[in-house]
Amino acid sequence: MWTTWAVRVVCALYLAALTILLLAADPIAWLFGVVPDFAPPNRGVHFCAFFALAVLSAASRLPWKAPILGAVLIAYALTTESLQSLVESRTVELFDCSENLLGLAVGGIVWTLGCRLVQARRAGELPVR
Repeated sequence: MWTTWAVRVVCALYLAALTILLLAADPIAWLFGVVPDFAPPNRGVHFCAFFALAVLSAASRLPWKAPILGAVLIAYALTTESLQSLVESRTVELFDCSENLLGLAVGGIVWTLGCRLVQARRAGELPVR
């Protein structure tokens, strides 16, 4: 039981940090305290961030059905991307929005497949090596 709460706390902290980074004018400077001399790669960052959010949210075992959790995460992804239009030096990009949603989808699929694999092993349907 305590592990569920520990995962929920980690998920909440991750969500808070992700929100700050998504809405910061310069997330790299906020995160590391300096502005790099080079432009860090931008592609794939949103995918990885939302993949992790999907997995952490599922692992939190919140008392919501999967469609409700999915809808909340999709609303969060779209809202945070839309709010970037209010932040100086940030822009709303369709590609970032797509990465957000794709990260959520792949994270949810990976979590579901992982759970099914564990259940099949426990049931003795898959051999343990």
